[in-house]
Amino acid sequence: MRAGAIFLAFFLLFTCASIAVPVPLFPGNMVQTWLDVPYINAIVNGLTYGFITWILFFFVSRRIEKSVE
Repeated sequence: MRAGAIFLAFFLLFTCASIAVPVPLFPGNMVQTWLDVPYINAIVNGLTYGFITWILFFFVSRRIEKSVE
């Protein structure tokens, strides 16, 4: 459950940041170039960086739980 909240929080953070600050950020700028759809770069950036943060949180929390046992 915490991992889902982490993903949602960072998805929203990176999506809003990509919309608010018009700086090309990988990989969203590549997808927007290919598809030419407005705001697709913000969604792709939110998904990408939210997923990366979720994976890091998942592995770190798993390692902490194993070390406590």
